Amino acid sequence: MKNSYYLTFLSVVLFFKLSIMSIKNFIPVVCTAFVTFSCVQAKVDLRKEEAAIMKADSTWSALASELKDVDKIVSYWSDDAVLIPQGQPVIKGKEALRKFIEDSKNIPGFSISWKSSDIHFSPDGKLAYMYGENLVSMNDSTGNKISIPGRGYTIWRKEKDGNWKCVVDIFNNPPLSK
Repeated sequence: MKNSYYLTFLSVVLFFKLSIMSIKNFIPVVCTAFVTFSCVQAKVDLRKEEAAIMKADSTWSALASELKDVDKIVSYWSDDAVLIPQGQPVIKGKEALRKFIEDSKNIPGFSISWKSSDIHFSPDGKLAYMYGENLVSMNDSTGNKISIPGRGYTIWRKEKDGNWKCVVDIFNNPPLSK
């Protein structure tokens, strides 16, 4: 995209230079063209970005529910990600996240799944956040399976390689029903 702006800019310069403009007229035209082309930002296709994040999130949920490939599960978080689980210390960075997932594998009957929705983007399309509902299951002390519903928000960032990664993951339990 930047190359096309640069080529357009060069074309304008060459056109005016070849037209034998006076230096008095040439400099303001070049400055105006430079400012115009340098301020133009590419439009972000938010529908395309939403589809990419939703696909990544649903694939991540499926992998997490299987709890087989820890490295693959952890790969959906950025290197500087922060996980804020209810009633537990904040977990920062990939190594801490990897340990958290490994520890989860050791909980008898543990499984987690989630479904996200209601995605919102920053004006530049480089950050997004969305709401999610999850279900965590495990065995209680007698070996019976219990399931606990949850809710949360995740913040995603578009990385330099074009992939979306979760940078903040916060969840808790909804109020007890009366």
